[in-house]
Amino acid sequence: MRARRRWRLWFVLAVLFAIMLVAAAFSPLLFARRGLQTGSGPVKPPSPAVVTIPRSKNLFEPFILPVEPGTVVTWQNNDMQAHPFTTTPNHSSFLNPRNFSFDVATGTSVHFTFTRPGLYHYYETRLDSWNNVLSRVVAGASKINYPLSMEGIIWVQGSPGNLPSTAVNFVLSGHDDFASEFLAITRDGAVTWHNLDADAHFVGEAEGWAAPVNPADVGLYRIAGTEEVPGGDFVTILFHTPGLYYYYCRNHASVDPVDHRVTALAMSSEFPVPMEGFVLVV
Repeated sequence: MRARRRWRLWFVLAVLFAIMLVAAAFSPLLFARRGLQTGSGPVKPPSPAVVTIPRSKNLFEPFILPVEPGTVVTWQNNDMQAHPFTTTPNHSSFLNPRNFSFDVATGTSVHFTFTRPGLYHYYETRLDSWNNVLSRVVAGASKINYPLSMEGIIWVQGSPGNLPSTAVNFVLSGHDDFASEFLAITRDGAVTWHNLDADAHFVGEAEGWAAPVNPADVGLYRIAGTEEVPGGDFVTILFHTPGLYYYYCRNHASVDPVDHRVTALAMSSEFPVPMEGFVLVV
């Protein structure tokens, strides 16, 4: 009798041990099927993001859209007309690393998956145009919301590759605009603005944006022109906080309080192109 009880006990223990081995072997598969990783918690895919084309506004909303790599961005056209759009011709290690072009009909949507970090600058090609001399999008004079152009920026966060720690931008003589619209530097790097124009200009952040766009207040700087300083004045700004900094000149542009877009003043020499720029810090 005792021998039978011992045999049953050993049999039960053996079965339990076998079940534990099987469970251990298949648990990673179960976690994988449920979209989990053992020991590291849930792995969430990037959330989809939407850019809306509102009715009768001729704008992309939001103007700047920060996303993570792998995000599917949808452009939803709620307007009464179709809108073709494409990336701008400018390219660099961080600007427009991939091209895209779409023509989204009224009431429909298009999609694009962004995998490479960087800035993607695009514009509507039927209402607006691209100026090769200025390397800027120019708003069509007959469109709604003129002088705002119908353009947008998709910012895929992450490092786009090797970036410098310093950069230089200029205000060229006779122009109310910055020579480069987009710059990128590493964290704790610096950008120097040199004013070669006769007039004074400002560098200050566009109001109405929150982190990760304009994540830190870098101040407001007046840069004297050649009429005040021989050779033109300059200012250097240090960027310690990663993010995308959107700035403009308060002498020649203002910020729209609704869309938080920089709008050119009519007296600006490059009107309707606003005196604005972007610094990507990674």
